[in-house]
Amino acid sequence: MAPDPTQRLWTALVDVYQPVLRDVVGALERDAGIDSGTYSALAYLDRAGGSMRLRDLHDLMRVRYSQPGLSRLVQRMEQDGLVARRVDPEDRRGTLVGLSRAGRNRFRRAHEVYDAALGEHLGRNVSPASATALARSLEELAARRAPGA
Repeated sequence: MAPDPTQRLWTALVDVYQPVLRDVVGALERDAGIDSGTYSALAYLDRAGGSMRLRDLHDLMRVRYSQPGLSRLVQRMEQDGLVARRVDPEDRRGTLVGLSRAGRNRFRRAHEVYDAALGEHLGRNVSPASATALARSLEELAARRAPGA
């Protein structure tokens, strides 16, 4: 019996994602001296323009971090001078997390390692045309799965 197409897709995604992630995380730790959780948080903040609500950051990282776990990560990042927390002026119950100058610089240096590792462990194994087609298909899938879609 032929495998279900959805199961086959999921298996193929995992078979590529897991080893590439392992290699990229290893490069970040080895070559940039940054753990993947810190890198991910810095990347989300950078993508958001440098600042976002702590709750929104948790929504993006919840598979990996519980709310208390993310709070501890942000606290460590704040102690390291990478981010600053402040009360959200639009909702004083909320907290905004923003990149500091040091955090932005640290992210940029780590992102160079990240890009090089992705190129080595993923990019060299797929043609630009295939990468574009796969990315387009996955972006369409993500858009269909987005809330309110």
